[in-house]
Amino acid sequence: MSSAVPAEFEQTFLESLKYETPFFLFSKRRIVDKYEEFEKYFPGSEIHYAMKANSEPEMLRTLAEAGCGFEVASAYELRLLKDIEVPPEKIIYGTSVKPRTHIKEFFEYGVDRFAFDCMPELEKIAAAAPGSRVYARAVVNDTGSVFRFSPKFGTEKENIVPLLQRAKELELKPYGISFHVGSQASNLLGWASALESLQPVIERLQQLDIELDIVDIGGGFPCMYTSAEAELTVPEIAEKTLAQYEKLPYQPQLILEPGRGIAASAGIAVTSVISRVERRGSTWLFLDAGPYNAFFEGMAYQGSTRYKITSQRSSDDSGKVMFALAGPSGDSADVITHEALLPQDMEVGDKLVFHDVGAYSLVFANPFNGFPKPDVYFV
Repeated sequence: MSSAVPAEFEQTFLESLKYETPFFLFSKRRIVDKYEEFEKYFPGSEIHYAMKANSEPEMLRTLAEAGCGFEVASAYELRLLKDIEVPPEKIIYGTSVKPRTHIKEFFEYGVDRFAFDCMPELEKIAAAAPGSRVYARAVVNDTGSVFRFSPKFGTEKENIVPLLQRAKELELKPYGISFHVGSQASNLLGWASALESLQPVIERLQQLDIELDIVDIGGGFPCMYTSAEAELTVPEIAEKTLAQYEKLPYQPQLILEPGRGIAASAGIAVTSVISRVERRGSTWLFLDAGPYNAFFEGMAYQGSTRYKITSQRSSDDSGKVMFALAGPSGDSADVITHEALLPQDMEVGDKLVFHDVGAYSLVFANPFNGFPKPDVYFV
């Protein structure tokens, strides 16, 4: 799929908008294009969008209309899907540790696919969702990913066989294995290496007459932020992953859980400069949105994600200089970056565009100091 900037994000279109800043703008076309990219390069796979990346109702509606499934992590997310009438067969409960009451709500809605990674969780599912299909989440190597999951989730590979055997004893259906290579992965071979490490487990299960229906390779598909460690594309990841998948003793249905990989590049944010201040050798631009109400992953003190940032103003060709960018609140941590290269004649009222901010931004927004979450528009 083309990575060209959608017309909805081009300068001339943005200048025509009359929205008050700050606001987020999403391209429905880009959302569907990203979903279809995963469909194209992982043919025959089930694509379940990871709702945690962005749960805006119009995002969910756009994907549902395109035929996408959903990976859900709570009853609260499930209720958003109920509101737009997503059928239960398009939903998996993919987080491996869950409140009993949430399991029950999923089951009552008709969802019968649940991840787990330990015996207490398995027994909880058996009690709250009898007869369901369960899949064991394995811990895999997630080094090289910006956000690692292995310390918190996943069981060691040697535990998978006894866990799925116990599932049968509890009259649950041993459905499959899942893993996650970490969010914003930088290792092209991460997914293929995880499959290779699980092959002996799949072979052992087959010997015990447990044949898996699915292997869920999770998400982690990266966005090419300016802070990205490596440029990985879906076609490249698919080529390496599917080559290893074909080496399995048989080929269970593949499930993918892209969140950032679908949402990130589908959204931009437009902010305004509310103050320009020269302070201790730095020039600061204070904006009407910051990490607390819009760009949590871009918080400079966290240092994890650096977005591409451009100016909407017509510069006087006086060159570019480095600015520090801060949000509007009274907190010292409300800083986006100390290194934004922008036209040196930036002034109050000028607008900045933050690119690739569709994932893990709005879901983290909170009204610190009373500054609200920005308005959201889909075009």
